[in-house]
Amino acid sequence: MADKNQYQAFLRAKVAGAIADARAASNLTHSGVKGSVLEILISKLFRPLLPSDIGVGTGQIIEQHRGIMSTQMDIILYDKSIVPPISFDQSTGIFPIEAVLYTIEVKTTLNATELSIAHDSAKLLTEFRYLPGLKNVDGSERHHSIEKVRSVVFALNSDLSGNKLTEAERYEKIYKGKGEAAHIRAICVASREYWYDNGEYWVAFDSVDDFDEILGFIGGVTNTYKSVAASRHNPLLGHYIVPEGSAKLGPKTRED
Repeated sequence: MADKNQYQAFLRAKVAGAIADARAASNLTHSGVKGSVLEILISKLFRPLLPSDIGVGTGQIIEQHRGIMSTQMDIILYDKSIVPPISFDQSTGIFPIEAVLYTIEVKTTLNATELSIAHDSAKLLTEFRYLPGLKNVDGSERHHSIEKVRSVVFALNSDLSGNKLTEAERYEKIYKGKGEAAHIRAICVASREYWYDNGEYWVAFDSVDDFDEILGFIGGVTNTYKSVAASRHNPLLGHYIVPEGSAKLGPKTRED
């Protein structure tokens, strides 16, 4: 199937170049392979192909209520206009949970063990608490519905062989074996398949031409990130900054 337009053709060319570079890096044997692959995917795939209002970084996610932090996340997609991260460099930082829209666990070769680890990491994020982003008329915080972080997996290759099992079917065995729901919302394996959770079923995105599955994955993110961000509204950054118990009452400033 031919590209619909030059916009899509340009994206496909960018994807092809990024995946070729990432796969070449993944074949190296030195200890920095994972970091090199992440740098390539961030700089050549996700940052240039995603809308400019999506921040792309790597690091840990923090929750204000208990101060707990996630494990190191490979790629974090965030909205800095909600609550900005603390950045150590152009990509690395600590990201408040309220600003995080997606996490992407990157695997050079996806296998059952890696998929199970990604599931456990995604489950931990579902337990994070969010600051409310709305207020009642009296100024008190209003609790409201929030769409939590979407955790997804992106792999350059997979150890699945033949046509006996899909990635969605393999993942189903993992989360049902743990007696849990699916905490990973999408799985994309380059040049192979892309599955996403529509809230009730796993849905396969048909791949006809090279990297259709990655275009589908990127498109899925761009079609949903704004609704995730909108559900957070306007949480106050000061909750992260102001030390607890630092306020005390002084003289009146005006008469009633």
